[in-house]
Amino acid sequence: MKITWCGHSAFTVSSDSGLVRLLFDPYIPGSWDGALQYGPIHEPCDVIFVSHRHDGHFGYNAITGNKTLIRGCGQFWVHNITVTGVKTWHDDTEGRERGENTAFAFRMENIGVAHMGDIGHTLTDDQLAVLGDVDVLMVPIGGHSTVDAAGAWRIVEQLSPSVVLPMHYKTDRIDAALDGLEPFTEMFSKVETAANPLELTADNLPGEPTLMILPPAC
Repeated sequence: MKITWCGHSAFTVSSDSGLVRLLFDPYIPGSWDGALQYGPIHEPCDVIFVSHRHDGHFGYNAITGNKTLIRGCGQFWVHNITVTGVKTWHDDTEGRERGENTAFAFRMENIGVAHMGDIGHTLTDDQLAVLGDVDVLMVPIGGHSTVDAAGAWRIVEQLSPSVVLPMHYKTDRIDAALDGLEPFTEMFSKVETAANPLELTADNLPGEPTLMILPPAC
C-alpha cells in the first residue's frame, strides 16, 4: 500500500498493483480566502471520497481526469474493496454547530485504514464497531473546527492503530486559526519523520501507535 499526504486533509491511498487509487478530502487550492496555500493535487486517482461539503475538503472539481465521487454514509464497493462511510459530527454537539461529517474505513492488502474527515468528537461504541480494526488512522489535530490534540489522542486510544497520520493542522501553507503539530507529538513515545509517499505492508506495521509525520506532496 502506498499513502500520499497531499496536504491539509487530502490523502491518496493506492494498492501495490496500482489498480485501486483512492483520494480522500481533496481541498480547493486558495480556498479560505487564500489561506489554504497547498498546491493543486496531481496524484492519480479513480475514486474520490469527501467527508463534508467545505472547500478544504470538497475539491472534486479541482481534480482532473476521470473520477467517481462518493460521499455520505453506507457501504461502497470499489474495485473489490468495501469502503464504509460512518456518520459522525463536525462538532461535539451532534452537528448543531457545524453539521455532519463522514469518516471512511476500509481494508486494503490486509491493512485497515480510517480517514476521519473533520471529526469534532470522540467516538461512540456504535461508531467504533462500524469502523472495525484500524491499523492506519488519518486524524485531524488542529482544533478550532475539529478535535484538538487531546481529542485526537482520545480517538487514537479508542482505535489503537499502528500508524497515526496527522492532518488538518497549522503549517507554513495554512494561514488560518489551527493548532500546530507539536501538542500532538508530545503525546507519543514513538514519532517518525517518514517519506512521502509512505509505503506499508501488513508485515511491517509498528507494534505500538507510531506518529508518522509526512512532508506535504503538493
